[in-house]
Amino acid sequence: MESTIHEERHPAAIRALKTLIVVGELICLFGQWLVFELSGEIVRMIPETAPALWPYRIAGVLGVLCFEIALIAVWPLLTLVERQDVFSGRAVRWVDLIIGCACAEGVVMLAVLVFSNLGLSYASPDGSGTIAAVLGAPLFEIALVCALLLIAAFVLLMLVMRSLLTQAIAQRRELEAVI
Repeated sequence: MESTIHEERHPAAIRALKTLIVVGELICLFGQWLVFELSGEIVRMIPETAPALWPYRIAGVLGVLCFEIALIAVWPLLTLVERQDVFSGRAVRWVDLIIGCACAEGVVMLAVLVFSNLGLSYASPDGSGTIAAVLGAPLFEIALVCALLLIAAFVLLMLVMRSLLTQAIAQRRELEAVI
């Protein structure tokens, strides 16, 4: 049985990935619930953090939501692979959505970083510290900066992949015109 690269569909891999998307979405929903629960618990343990409760809750939910939407956008891409229709041009909008979600995630992370350092000097009753200082933030800030760097790298990688996709689509159209 002879198989060329254009005939490979890998249905088991596509089913497995779609299953992982469903599991990932369920984990994200649990994560959004967990953001509310844990943030409330932190405020109960460290009352000085109360002014930051809702900003961090909103940022946490938005961050998870960006990931959820990007994960949902992978499903139609897998369907296009399954139908061998990736180079029809429909894949570009889904890739654009993933890039947009990653950029939005970066904005959320940057907002949290700025908010934790500048916006909360009122967090401690005597005004001596920020939320970041109250929570022992050097580690928190390092984690946010690392997340921003990873997001930037992901966006750049996706832009390169998008460029390759659009070039492949153009070449395929040229080839179809010749044939």
